[in-house]
Amino acid sequence: MTDIPSDMELHAYVDDQLDAGRRFAVETHLSQDPALAAQVMRDLGTRTALRLLADDRTPVAPLMEQRAASLPSAPRAPWLRVASVAGLSLAAALMSALIFFGGPPSYVDLAVASHRVAQMRAHMHSQIEATALDAREILARTHIDLPHLPANWHITDVQLFPTAKGPALLVAVRTDEGQTLSIFALRQKSDAPERPDAVREGPQSVAYWRRGDMSYALTGEADPHAIDKTAEALAKSWL
Repeated sequence: MTDIPSDMELHAYVDDQLDAGRRFAVETHLSQDPALAAQVMRDLGTRTALRLLADDRTPVAPLMEQRAASLPSAPRAPWLRVASVAGLSLAAALMSALIFFGGPPSYVDLAVASHRVAQMRAHMHSQIEATALDAREILARTHIDLPHLPANWHITDVQLFPTAKGPALLVAVRTDEGQTLSIFALRQKSDAPERPDAVREGPQSVAYWRRGDMSYALTGEADPHAIDKTAEALAKSWL
């Protein structure tokens, strides 16, 4: 498969709305991307679980009930750890991801999307970036608390995004070494871990974590290990 399936196509795949040709194309791509395969398998599992719950006549196995009950409090493991199954068949990779790993919270998708929008804005003459960041004003107006940014990070854009839970903040930066990063923050309780986990999302890596009622994500072009290390430092910046 030469093209990467869009989010819309992946949703259509989960809902069984694609023709045979596109399903094959999506499955071919998933067989080469264990992280994305884990996400899709999680969505498929959720869809199946909802169908079972909606059908009172369908008996639910005790093991399934136990696993379902444990999902809200289960720790989220990074998709990076499933990289070792890259050589397995699609079915094996998806099943391994379902059994052993969970995907990141839903807000991570929004964090990655906003990072890509910021990159797009940076190359558009008609879009003017806001490079001023007043953390106190943001906290007072939006109740979004930001970590302390390193001195060698230079702000290139600051944007507020509307979400169903309230405003979310994106701060895009460039380091002295020329690395482009973005910090996504919103006041929302999530099942993100207190210590950052990192995953690969297409060409970007994203680390996600929480602090009290705040949820955060750090997105960049480096490998997940490097992004995770940077996020660890940010998560400790309040100490």
